[in-house]
Amino acid sequence: MMTNVLISDSTGPTDVISHPQSGKKRKGRGKTTGLSIQKKRKYSDNGKLEVIIPPDRTIAVGPGANDFVTELSVKVFQHARHDVKNWKNVSNLAKDRIIAHMLDTFQLPDTQHIRDTILERANHLYRYRRKRLHDHFKKFATEEERLQNKPKEVNEVEWKFLVEYFNSEDFKRMSERNKTNKAKQELNHICGRKSFQAISFEKRDINTGKEPNLQKLWELTHTKNGRWVNDASAELNDKLKEIVAEQIQDVEEDTDVDPIINAAFVRIMGETSGYCRGQGSGIKRTGKRYMNGVLEQLQAQRKEVEEERCKRESVECKLTEVKNQLEEERKNREVMEARLVRDQKMLKGGIMALVSHLQSSKNGLPSAILNIIADSSDSDAASPTSLMDDISGERA
Repeated sequence: MMTNVLISDSTGPTDVISHPQSGKKRKGRGKTTGLSIQKKRKYSDNGKLEVIIPPDRTIAVGPGANDFVTELSVKVFQHARHDVKNWKNVSNLAKDRIIAHMLDTFQLPDTQHIRDTILERANHLYRYRRKRLHDHFKKFATEEERLQNKPKEVNEVEWKFLVEYFNSEDFKRMSERNKTNKAKQELNHICGRKSFQAISFEKRDINTGKEPNLQKLWELTHTKNGRWVNDASAELNDKLKEIVAEQIQDVEEDTDVDPIINAAFVRIMGETSGYCRGQGSGIKRTGKRYMNGVLEQLQAQRKEVEEERCKRESVECKLTEVKNQLEEERKNREVMEARLVRDQKMLKGGIMALVSHLQSSKNGLPSAILNIIADSSDSDAASPTSLMDDISGERA
């Protein structure tokens, strides 16, 4: 038998901590009270716990994410009453107390983004608790039975309000609509209660901090042991690859294609108000303006690549022309040098033949002139003009 100790809280419903009597083994995990979080705070340097809330997301990620959700769940339970239709109608005083406690418990800057994130996560937890209350409501057939079987986590005023609200036509229509939409859901994932964004953060590159693109994230959250969880998930992935292949066919190899992949993914999945399909909760909506901006950037990038390609081809063409011209000049120079060498050899042969003829002649020339001719024939720079000048000088 369990003995219930009620912990009073003037701001909302009372929390319940169940203590088993001696000799009785406690069954189940019991209600989360946040005591483990308080113990962790005692061992921290400044009494606060670390958690990461990226500026582009409304969700906690990293090692402290579970503590963040646990503590926020406790505070939502303590402060947010259920005698209202939805989270929007919860008092601002209760929401301010939740925010103040989370800022006091975790190392977070007091910015509007952090406050919005706390409230958005609190909204999800509030709706989850409301669903559990509705599940309890459905266990009983009559209103009398439902009122007599009040859950422990709400007081009588709250439960009476909820029984009337769950019986209302507005709630029944909304519940039926949600049930129908849920039945249409084909793209099941394998993450359980773990957010897509938490998985994305865990799979980031340790060196660069870069997280997987949306196509890779889709694969991480919809495959198990290398197999897609269903055909619809695989078909969407194939369609995405086809679109991306068309988009990046003219992009250089070293170009970062992740923005292109992400934009194509958003275009395929579409967006609803405040929610990006296929990315899970906690991500800021990109919107059509962002999509158009990415497409414009892609078009500008393609144009720039095409212009660079034309410039490169023009430069390569000019370089080829210059190379061909230099090669032609080199060949002409080689021909001229070969011709000059040949002419010098012919001249030298002619001079030697002349010297031999003069030496054998009866009317030979003076030995001094013959020496000049012989010396000139031994020089590569010999020429008929210089030779004749030397001979004329000797005669004089």
